[in-house]
Amino acid sequence: MKVVIADASPLYRLGVQVALDNAGITVKTSCVDSYSELTRSLSKRQEAVIIILDARLHGLEELDHVKRIMRRPDTRILMLTDNKDITWMRRVLFSGVNGVIAKTASLEELGMAIKTVLDGCIWRYDDDNSHDLIDSQKTRLGHALCRLSGQENHVLKWVRCGMRNKQIAHQMSLTEHTIKTHMSNILRKLEIENRTQLVVAMQTINVDQGQICVPD
Repeated sequence: MKVVIADASPLYRLGVQVALDNAGITVKTSCVDSYSELTRSLSKRQEAVIIILDARLHGLEELDHVKRIMRRPDTRILMLTDNKDITWMRRVLFSGVNGVIAKTASLEELGMAIKTVLDGCIWRYDDDNSHDLIDSQKTRLGHALCRLSGQENHVLKWVRCGMRNKQIAHQMSLTEHTIKTHMSNILRKLEIENRTQLVVAMQTINVDQGQICVPD
């Protein structure tokens, strides 16, 4: 099996190589610094590979891109991330990735994660701490929800129902531009990056509609 290190940082690629050496993992390695280069590299190879994949790799814009890589036979992925949000990590694992590890992990932990994935097992985040982190996220999100205005709460209600901005605008008799403004305010107040993360956060931590206080 070959290891492909997909990361734009030469320093971090070196760190992965050191982690492999320290863990006594002797395999062929190669490096790429973009999603397009990764897919080209994989198309030329027939052997089994494990990909050490930076979640912010240039060109890697969504998890569907990762799923496309996973369709390749004998391919395993360990994703490196600076996003320690438990809901996001779970979503990545549910997409079929073989492991997720923080970029701040020690070389020893990184080596263990790579070895675990090489052995055909799943490397998970620290389950012992996950409940505490989720509780912390619930508390933070609960406080943030209280900062939303009545209109923003209404918009969030329809987002949770799966509606797009145009549909919400029609439902609330507002312009689509106004809905986009409300969405920007919601994301900013809840400290969430985008709509997808918002939906996942609402579903995963199971925020009750009553907590959002949306008027009937």
